[in-house]
Amino acid sequence: MIEIYTHEWKTVSARLAEAMRDGNVTALETCVTIIPVLDLLHKVFPDDAEFPARQGEYYHLDGQLRRAGHAYQMALELDPPSSLTEQEAAAIRRHCPLLLTTEAECFPLKDVAAVHHPTRPLIGYHLFWEDDFDFPDDYEPCDHEEIWVEYDPEEATVTGVMTFFHSSVISSEEAVLEAGENGERPIVRIEWGKHGSLLKGWENIHIPMKNMTMQDWMRQTYEHVKAGGRLPQHPLKRFWPQGFEGSYESYIDFSAQVDPLLYLERKPLMFKSLYANAILFTQAIPYNFHPKMEWPDRFTRALLD
Repeated sequence: MIEIYTHEWKTVSARLAEAMRDGNVTALETCVTIIPVLDLLHKVFPDDAEFPARQGEYYHLDGQLRRAGHAYQMALELDPPSSLTEQEAAAIRRHCPLLLTTEAECFPLKDVAAVHHPTRPLIGYHLFWEDDFDFPDDYEPCDHEEIWVEYDPEEATVTGVMTFFHSSVISSEEAVLEAGENGERPIVRIEWGKHGSLLKGWENIHIPMKNMTMQDWMRQTYEHVKAGGRLPQHPLKRFWPQGFEGSYESYIDFSAQVDPLLYLERKPLMFKSLYANAILFTQAIPYNFHPKMEWPDRFTRALLD
């Protein structure tokens, strides 16, 4: 009989996943559904850190922060973070991206944390901006964005640059070449108010799962934020700009420099762990943030699925 039940579990799970993708299941319903499953998996596989780490993420997404912290701590106890080698710490500093914002950017960068992958020459740079122009109501006093830099340890060169741009992983060979011309530091352009991280050649990059180029996205978003964005009358927005003031040309004029390396030198939030959200939540960031894709291969697997 168990074979029948396991087959039915797969088919039911597939239908549920489809309903989630179609928006017929809310984020809250998703969390409520998946957390008990992860709890069962942790009981069955008590030595596997992945299950409490994922459970921590779902508690985190659901706003259950104390439970999220407990689950994250459990994951880190099962798979403790490693100490950075001198070479890895030097690589984090050497390849730290340089950010270019618009002159009118309304939210400052609050914090920067870097997480080195435990087995690969891959660094995740986590940026925490003061807020997101479209989400005054999310109870997250920051906007969490990510940049990943892959490098060659022997040559000390950048071999890949990726960003998490509005739920899609974006990469650019032009960004790798640009990093080489900039002392092996990638240059990343930052979208006004919403902080999407754009790479060299962004105008022609296609956004996975959105059926549009980044140029199309930026033009649509420009019109959106110029008109006041989402929830223009929200009380928390009363001291924010009413919208982007200026032309589209000024909206994509990335000429103001912000250097995250200065943040890492002042406060060296640098770690090595597979579970970036757990590290950030328990050891780095003292305010709530949105847990995001820890490593780009999670997105790749989801895209292939």
